[in-house]
Amino acid sequence: MFMDESFGDTPSHWTVYFSVEDINAATEKLKSLGGNVFFGPFDTEVGPIAICADPQGATFNMIQMNEPPE
Repeated sequence: MFMDESFGDTPSHWTVYFSVEDINAATEKLKSLGGNVFFGPFDTEVGPIAICADPQGATFNMIQMNEPPE
């Protein structure tokens, strides 16, 4: 993902993405199990993304991939 000026002072970094079928259901399930959703879901060109953490604080992202064009 290209980091433009909207990312402010956030340095370049790596992160893990888990592809989910339904991002709204997945974020609600995460919260019900003690995880945290820091931001999102928000729309991107490839599909909605949520920035998350598990109950121990390990961060990761979830993405609901858009269907590829035919």
